[in-house]
Amino acid sequence: MFQDPTRQFVFRWLFGCGVIVFMFSLGYTLSSNREKNEVFDHLHQKGMYRIEIISPPVEKATSCMCRVDVLQYFATTSKVVHGNAIVYFHKDSLCSRLRFGDRLLVEAEFAPPVRALNPNGFDYARYLKRQGVGATCYIPSGCWKLTDKNTSFSIRRTADDCQKMLIGIYRKFHIKGDEFAVLSALTLGYTDELQPEVRAGYSATGVVHILSVSGMHVGVVYVVIAFLLGFLNKSQGQKILKALFVMSFLWVYAFVSGMSAAVIRAALMFSFIAIASSFERKSHIYNTIFMSMLAMLIVNPDFLYDVGFQLSYAAVLSIIFFKPIVDKIYQPETKWIRSVWTLFSVSLAAQIGTAPFTLYYFQQFPNYFMLTNFIAIPLSSVVIYLAIALLFVSFVPYLSAIIAFLLNGSVWLLNHVIVTVQNLPFSVSHISLDIRQSIVLFLAIFCLSGYYFNRKFVTLFAGLAFVLLTCIFSVFINYQTLTSKRVIVYAGQKNTHVSFINRNCNYVFTTDLTELKRIANPFWQNQKLEDPVILNKNNWFNNGFACFEGVRLQILTPDILKKTTISTPLDLDYLIIGNHLKPKIEKLTECLHPGNIIVDASISKWYTNAIRHYCRNRKIGFYSVADQGAFILNIKD
Repeated sequence: MFQDPTRQFVFRWLFGCGVIVFMFSLGYTLSSNREKNEVFDHLHQKGMYRIEIISPPVEKATSCMCRVDVLQYFATTSKVVHGNAIVYFHKDSLCSRLRFGDRLLVEAEFAPPVRALNPNGFDYARYLKRQGVGATCYIPSGCWKLTDKNTSFSIRRTADDCQKMLIGIYRKFHIKGDEFAVLSALTLGYTDELQPEVRAGYSATGVVHILSVSGMHVGVVYVVIAFLLGFLNKSQGQKILKALFVMSFLWVYAFVSGMSAAVIRAALMFSFIAIASSFERKSHIYNTIFMSMLAMLIVNPDFLYDVGFQLSYAAVLSIIFFKPIVDKIYQPETKWIRSVWTLFSVSLAAQIGTAPFTLYYFQQFPNYFMLTNFIAIPLSSVVIYLAIALLFVSFVPYLSAIIAFLLNGSVWLLNHVIVTVQNLPFSVSHISLDIRQSIVLFLAIFCLSGYYFNRKFVTLFAGLAFVLLTCIFSVFINYQTLTSKRVIVYAGQKNTHVSFINRNCNYVFTTDLTELKRIANPFWQNQKLEDPVILNKNNWFNNGFACFEGVRLQILTPDILKKTTISTPLDLDYLIIGNHLKPKIEKLTECLHPGNIIVDASISKWYTNAIRHYCRNRKIGFYSVADQGAFILNIKD
């Protein structure tokens, strides 16, 4: 178009801008098409459905969870429908026999997933939407029937069968309990038997990443297979054949381990490295990483919102970028010190890039991450090597028993180290960042890193300014907390939870403190509130009645319902109905005259609607926590 070199130079920016516009257009188109294909059209329509189980069933305490594809809806006429849903079957003897690929006839009513009902709560609806799931449903015993099984070839079903076969080898050698759970998660990505305490321990010590198959695990497989096929290096044809074998093993391992975002990324990256090695060309590591990222996002744009995807790429890019910088700080001369220093530099580099994500998503920072990584990473590598050896020699009688014994002992030692470090004083710092602080902190890291290379004042000034801005946001949150007075009725599944917040003091009324901490801790940490204080009788609270900062409020309790008559009706600003109580609302309002009635999530839907109808007729304010989320009353001085 431009033959003149001068004009080509002047308009050189057009190509870059065109590529950017094309990539944004491609991303928008792919995301829009995926979102349209994932719409679930038959919400709140009770009837008979034909469904197919498209993921391995997971046993819960009282139910069996399956991901299903809805195939048909039977009403007056049969309709072919499509949509993915999460179904919870009541746990019984028949439910335990369900398998990947089973097709069922169920009587059900699909509902949209529950959105975030509590402040700073986990948005389950958004999470499922990004997984391609548009509905959830609970099916009691006797409301479903197995009709047939999908016999057509399925890669996912085959991968699931292979995973179960390999897990069966671990069971064959009597590896049980937490050792079995950690080993299955670490090597095969099977996390169904991981206990919450075990997962919390690995998270608190900064090594939770080893419980999900990722770059380290795929790297070990790559090294082992490349070593075993080292004899295929004599000619160009043998090198290409070796690369094909290596890539095949990598992708088989990726399939067997569950095809998570992290393992797909690692398999893609090492596949590119294997191809480059076969042609004796060095692959540029940044190009390799971003090519794998682009390929994954083209297949599924929603990977961009996956926490594992974000942490995985942040860790890899951070290690590549910051490790050489850390290595220059100290250059040991002896070999064993260099090995220790390499572990140190890798761990530190990874933490620099992932810290904003960790503080935003998990609201905690593992203070002893360096100590744990020094032990856990080498030990987990030993576990992976022993596991690979066991899977290959499981048919050899005595040798397999010896390897299984060493493997079980190695996993036990790994768990013991994690528990020991977790129980050390000050093992975790609870630090909460909101989305603004996380973005600004990333910008600070980027600018300060730029200053290391270009030594320009503007990048140093920008980096320090972003650090200061992060601190200003934190101070602003503290100021808001120290000047606020609030009453919050949380959305608990089974119990009533109410917070009375006076500046940074947090007084709570609850019948289940464990559940309350689970649903409210993210908000308390974000707002920098003190530890909760359980309410007893004091000068402003007694038996559910509170006169808090001028607001008259009654939490309905069984004791209140026993008082059928009182001499003078009690005027209230708010009446909170919860604790699974079902009072006769007409009789209750003869004793209590509320200006507003709040019904929490422990009250059934039909009774909530009955109270709503009563309040509408009596012109009483009404609020449903189950429908509208947690009730938050900000009290002004």
